[in-house]
Amino acid sequence: MGLGRKPADSRSETPSLSKYVQVLAEHRSSEWAWRHYKDVLADLLRIRNAKRIMEIGAGRFPLFDRAEVAHLDIEYIANDVDPSELAQAPSEISKACFDISTTNATELGTLSGTIDLTFSKMVFEHLSDTPQAYRNIYRLLSPSGICLNFHPVLFSPPFLINYLAPTGASERLLQRFSPKRNRDEEPKFPAMYDCCWVSESFRNTLRDIGYRYVWQLPFWFHGYFVKFPGLQQCDWLINKIAERANWTTLASYCYTIVVK
Repeated sequence: MGLGRKPADSRSETPSLSKYVQVLAEHRSSEWAWRHYKDVLADLLRIRNAKRIMEIGAGRFPLFDRAEVAHLDIEYIANDVDPSELAQAPSEISKACFDISTTNATELGTLSGTIDLTFSKMVFEHLSDTPQAYRNIYRLLSPSGICLNFHPVLFSPPFLINYLAPTGASERLLQRFSPKRNRDEEPKFPAMYDCCWVSESFRNTLRDIGYRYVWQLPFWFHGYFVKFPGLQQCDWLINKIAERANWTTLASYCYTIVVK
């Protein structure tokens, strides 16, 4: 990976982290973002020298397995709002059942200031109050703690369709676009897309919460229309134009990274 275009925001610099974010910002493909997400988290662990991490919305399938947790020598906490989902997660990891976007989670007091890294993947589109979630994350993080949330961008066509369609219709569309998805193993949760966009105004909201550093790294392209060649070709062209013009509003996904 080489240095190149600057990330969407960096008010000032943290020596190693800011350089690393510049490297990440070279990559504009969603395929890269999906393929390397776990590698990016491992790098952030090393940069922060993190010892205690929390996966937000881990559910029954935490991102890191027991061998990886042991290799990284970390305490791994899986968070989820649904106790039945969390109950099916591996028994060897710690669990914290609460809604990251609520103002009434008593667990926040217990964990306050103790988490070196929090992260989530395709979770924040399901939150009803994203700014409150970031306020809670700020409270959870230790000094200089890092949070990385990997989320869709609302105005990408498949997510805009999902947002506008009634729940039943969006479930049928999701099943058609993703026919391999198992409804029992991968239940669909309502998507609200609160603040799921790339914008200066949202970055200002995060700064106002107290975060010292804020970056948003957009990625373009998705695989939702693969079964519809004509629609896929049209969508690919729109994404290509948007990527070249750096129209972040039309990005498909985003890494939002904040530092306490």
